[in-house]
Formats: sequence, structure tokens, C-alpha cells
Amino acid sequence: MITVTEMVLLPAAAGLALGIFYFGGLWLTLRRLLDSKQPALLTLGSYLGRLAVCFAGFFLIARVGDWQGVLVCLLSFLLVRVALVRRWGKPEPAND
Repeated sequence: MITVTEMVLLPAAAGLALGIFYFGGLWLTLRRLLDSKQPALLTLGSYLGRLAVCFAGFFLIARVGDWQGVLVCLLSFLLVRVALVRRWGKPEPAND
């Protein structure tokens, strides 16, 4: 029998951790972009690394649970994005 912990709490915690990793890594990448000697390599490497970790995390959640667990994981992942945008603010559009 599936417990509430397995169905909701573990996927939610995994989604929060993946969201913090993904969007926190994006924030760190953007902060280091101007000082980088190879910004394209930094951007591509950061993206591929963050994508691989998040893909593996969502894959594990899908293997352990069912589609409801993946949905809970995705919602908590997106909740991190909303929280970080509110905390750090939306970027100002560049006026060229």
C-alpha cells in the first residue's frame, strides 16, 4: 500500500530540491557570465549539467511512484521558480 509520504511528501521534497538546484544554478551562471573568459561554454555546460540532474531526478520519481508523484514533483519544482522570481525580482528589459 502506498502511503501519503511516498505519494506526496517525497516527490514534493524532491521537486523543491531540484528546483533550488536548477534555478539556483541558473542564477549563479548568470552572475558569473560577464566575468567568464568563455561565456558560451559556461552557459552550455551549466545548462546541460542542470538539465541532466533534473532529468535524472524526475526519472527517479517516475520510476518509484506514479504520475501523481511526478505531478507533485513538477508543481513543487515550479513553486521554487515562482518563489525565487518574487525574491529576486523580474529582470528589467534592456533599453538599447
